[in-house]
Amino acid sequence: MTNPFAPAAPRDASDDVDAPTASSLGSLVDESRRVLVALLQGPFLDGRKDTVRYSQLLRDRPAIEARLADLFLELVLDDDAQVAFVRQSESDPDAPKLLRRLSGMNRLDSVLMLVLRQMLLTQSSRGQRAVVSEAEIQQALAAYRRTASTDEAGFAKEVRASITKLQRAGLLEEQGDSFEVSPVLRLMIGPDTAREFIELYREAGVAIEGGSTEVPADEDESAPSADAEN
Repeated sequence: MTNPFAPAAPRDASDDVDAPTASSLGSLVDESRRVLVALLQGPFLDGRKDTVRYSQLLRDRPAIEARLADLFLELVLDDDAQVAFVRQSESDPDAPKLLRRLSGMNRLDSVLMLVLRQMLLTQSSRGQRAVVSEAEIQQALAAYRRTASTDEAGFAKEVRASITKLQRAGLLEEQGDSFEVSPVLRLMIGPDTAREFIELYREAGVAIEGGSTEVPADEDESAPSADAEN
């Protein structure tokens, strides 16, 4: 016989059709949530390849930026190049760091990024895509090899490893026997950061091919800069 004075069994939230679910708690529409996840997964969103998510980002940009701000992150977007990525907010230097996408980059990797960035700026000013072969990369890094290593074959192997690393980061895309430099590289390393890197290498006796400390005429001084290790 059931005891009428026994306490009722605790209710299972799954039995309540009105219980909030993960999907109902969010403020973004489903399509924008997917854009937000894509941005957080990184390293960037390429509108040329993912037109659906990029278009949704433009449509719902304020709401997506608000969610990023909750995580101490900010959106960097270049609509001309159709690329977007997120970086740590610069408004609060003491905020917890969430992004560690390009950590593990060594000195050769950073030199390569500077060289590729310069190639990107040069070709973009001519209205051309930045496409470069491995041989051209090896030649562009020859000055650094003379400073860093006397082992030509070993250095060539290190360069290939750096190329592979940048491919995995989405900064280089294989195009047959060559590679296309992603336009996001201009945003990830802004002019101020590039100057700082170049000066450090010059102090160490390393010449960066094309690495002028002058900002090219087509590059806006106010362009957003981002730490390459975000």
